[in-house]
Amino acid sequence: MVHININEHEKPIGASIGSKLTINDEIFENLQEIIDRYIMPCNRHVREACNNPKFIVCESTEDLERILREEKNNDGSRIPYRLTIFPNYPQHIVLGYIPKANMIKEYIKVKPRGLYFHDKYHSPSINLINWFKHNCVSKEYVRY
Repeated sequence: MVHININEHEKPIGASIGSKLTINDEIFENLQEIIDRYIMPCNRHVREACNNPKFIVCESTEDLERILREEKNNDGSRIPYRLTIFPNYPQHIVLGYIPKANMIKEYIKVKPRGLYFHDKYHSPSINLINWFKHNCVSKEYVRY
């Protein structure tokens, strides 16, 4: 479950809702427009990421780390990685990977425009995975 802060503006006296609604800097005219332009695209991005072969269902960080360590033990030359969702990080997809000895977790923000990761929008999730695989060992990525 995700809570979204919606600010009301231009609310006439006696009206149940303002005639201008904002989420961050985006302006919406009504709740249906929020559903169509904000919630539905975010839901599509999450569904698409959940269908990625690297997505797994985990109950905890420890579960994610256990799975990644098993993969690392099977082939120490690889950098195992997985996508998951934790309920305590709403509107985020978690990317976990083990480049050397320690697991690294990164949080990918789900936004209507795509998956926001390292100051870039990625959509679909395969583009994010490809970008990650290409850049995860670069000095710029590690420094970020």
